[in-house]
Amino acid sequence: MTDILGDSERDAVTEILNVAIGQAAASLSQLVEDEVALSVPFVEFLSPVTAATRLDEATGRLDSVAVRQRFQSSFSGDILLIFPENKSLDLVRSLLGTALPLDSLTELEQEALLEIGNIILNACLGSLANQLGISIESSLPAYVRGRGARILDSKHPDTELVMFLQVDFALTAKGVQGYLAFVMDIASARHFSAAVGEYVTRIMAG
Repeated sequence: MTDILGDSERDAVTEILNVAIGQAAASLSQLVEDEVALSVPFVEFLSPVTAATRLDEATGRLDSVAVRQRFQSSFSGDILLIFPENKSLDLVRSLLGTALPLDSLTELEQEALLEIGNIILNACLGSLANQLGISIESSLPAYVRGRGARILDSKHPDTELVMFLQVDFALTAKGVQGYLAFVMDIASARHFSAAVGEYVTRIMAG
């Protein structure tokens, strides 16, 4: 069930989202006044349990933080931008500077991550909408903190899938690794796969 995308569809999704986050990187570079490069090296469909375990392993079983946004189209679900909590501070300090009192960092971290997440998630949804020729509506982003299962917040793990993408952030001074995740029920995942398949057919037909 997790092999819902063929190789050509998987490559197409990776390419579409790399274009999207490339555009987001340009916006982030202006915010942090530093060069930011983003890339998505792989995409895969996982069960919610496997995706949560993958997140926990990446963080050493510590908390992650995420920006979560609901979207609706012919396929619907939640899109998340996720970071290990300690790595998120690197992005926040790049965005806000380091001359901030530590007691105010938590609130500022949430605001900064929401801003970063809003830029990246909207770029991804916008690129999918443009390339696949569909309309996508989305809600306001929300901040989430916790272990993998809480971050993904799968309500029906037996009938949902997670499209899981690693995102590499490269700032001049440091590298930060995060993740994009699309949580969809199986019916939506199949609609998504069909939309990507139609896109690949159009591209191959010229």
